[in-house]
Amino acid sequence: MAMMLTGRKLRFSQSIAIQVLIPMLVIGLLALSSMLVSLLVTLNTQHDAEAINIAGSMRMQTYRIAVHLQQAVTGETDPKDLSDTLVEEHRAFSEKLYQSSIARVAGERSDVSLKRAYQQVVTNWEQHMVPLLLSLSSAEQGRLASVSREYLGHVEEHVGDIDRLVLSIQQNTEDKIELLGIYEGLSIFLSFLALVFIVMRTDQNLVRPLQDLVRAAEHTSVGDFSYRTYYEAVNEIGLLCSTFNDMSANLARHYRKLEDMVDEKTAQLQRSNQMLDFLYNTAQRLSEGVGGSHEPFRDIMADLKTLTGIPCISLCLANEANTDKYDLILPAGEERDCLIRDCKSCFMQPDGDHQTQGESSFAIEDSSDNFGFLYINTGPNLELEPWQQRLIEAVVEHLAAAMALDYREGLSRRVMLFEERSIIARELHDSLAQSLSYMKMQVARLVRLFDREAPEEQLREGLEDLQQGLNAAYRHLRELLTTFRLKLDSPSLYQALKATVDEFDRQSEQTEVKLEFHLGHCPLTPNEDIHVLQIIREAITNAFKHAGASCIELRCERGADSRAVFRVLDDGVGIATDPVKEHHYGLSTMRERAELLQGTLDIHPGEVGGTEVVLSFIPEVFS
Repeated sequence: MAMMLTGRKLRFSQSIAIQVLIPMLVIGLLALSSMLVSLLVTLNTQHDAEAINIAGSMRMQTYRIAVHLQQAVTGETDPKDLSDTLVEEHRAFSEKLYQSSIARVAGERSDVSLKRAYQQVVTNWEQHMVPLLLSLSSAEQGRLASVSREYLGHVEEHVGDIDRLVLSIQQNTEDKIELLGIYEGLSIFLSFLALVFIVMRTDQNLVRPLQDLVRAAEHTSVGDFSYRTYYEAVNEIGLLCSTFNDMSANLARHYRKLEDMVDEKTAQLQRSNQMLDFLYNTAQRLSEGVGGSHEPFRDIMADLKTLTGIPCISLCLANEANTDKYDLILPAGEERDCLIRDCKSCFMQPDGDHQTQGESSFAIEDSSDNFGFLYINTGPNLELEPWQQRLIEAVVEHLAAAMALDYREGLSRRVMLFEERSIIARELHDSLAQSLSYMKMQVARLVRLFDREAPEEQLREGLEDLQQGLNAAYRHLRELLTTFRLKLDSPSLYQALKATVDEFDRQSEQTEVKLEFHLGHCPLTPNEDIHVLQIIREAITNAFKHAGASCIELRCERGADSRAVFRVLDDGVGIATDPVKEHHYGLSTMRERAELLQGTLDIHPGEVGGTEVVLSFIPEVFS
């Protein structure tokens, strides 16, 4: 607004643009007028050279007529041809005199001497020369000499008139050229004066002030706002200098304010950096597992108390979710017992009715479970600052997430333990328990045979059956031990499958085991990894035992709808119509594991022989 008001005070005549524009217009007008005068002179003199040339030919034609007359007098030419020659010369001279550039130049020029000279030539031609020529064309031989002498007497006068006409045309042209030269010189002189004026005004009102502005800008660029421009005038540069001085003063004030703001922001950034470092350390401590120790929580509370400056911070956590019994956890270095035995009615609860100003409680909970709360007391008549509020809420969220994760992992471990125990019980029941029952019946049969004193062959047969049962039970026991000891030591499913394939490949030189892994980015949970590995090991084991295959191939690939598909193919003897009856222990366990993955297990003959086992399920991350 100040610039607009100052601009309105500028007068039109004081504007630098106007002061420079006027001399430039003068120079332009001088140049334009000079070109216009040159054009006019050119147009007015464009026929002068032609007129002078024609006048010269007229002079020569006058002399040529005289030569023809002399030749006719001396008898060198036939007098009869003289008449035709004189008629032609008369016609040609008249055309040059009346219809050529000489007539146009004499008629268009305003020069009196030129018009008088032309009129004298015309008069002399019409009054003296033309009558003589007409009389010569019809004169007899006797009068030809006298008429010829009379014509020759007028030739010098006639040629003199033509010379004076040429001289008048030449003088007229030279006068115009001289006028053009004078005008051009005057234009050049005035243009030079205008240029000198422009240079002086430009140096005074533009160059020097701009140099001063550049110096001021250089000082400003390095943070020196004390430099002021000297130029003061009621024009654009003066307004610019005045505005620059005001801007420098304003910048100095704003710079001081910005320095104060930077100091404040620096303090805030340092505090934010400390907060981020504290939150990172908190997340790192909690990521290591909360377990049953309170030491990580004590260290977190101590760091939170130091960072926020809050004098009183207490953490109450439950051993199990959604209970009313909490353990009091104080910052490291503080020791005191909880004097309130009833946690449900404790005033530190988030919904406590006895909290005063300066007291706040933050519930540590997720969407469904509650694990305790964080109590703070800033002191009387003190409220939490916004950054303290955000930091405490972030710590509470970290604690809630860590507690919820630990709680859910515990539940998951329990569920997995129950599932494994169920599988172990089923495996024992379907294999070892049945073998022991069979051997128990064989022992009872042997006892009855001994009581009846049966023949030795029957006793030996019973002992052999008992021996076979013991061998089968021992074999089942070894298989179960191998299955129960399986664990995922490799860092990824691919490494675990590769180790399994290499293990089976080393067991037999007649059977080759190959792996094709094309799953790509398909992350599985640890529980899914274990189930997949168990099913594949059981499928490969069955192929080794019962198929008599020379090649076993494991293919891992992505199917439709983000499914993970695992195929075990062999080129063995194929699978029976009802394989469950023959190998019911492993196959039933494989199907149960597939159901736990919420997938399908398909066992069928291969396209070119052998057996194909296909496990397909949608990983938990995509479901």
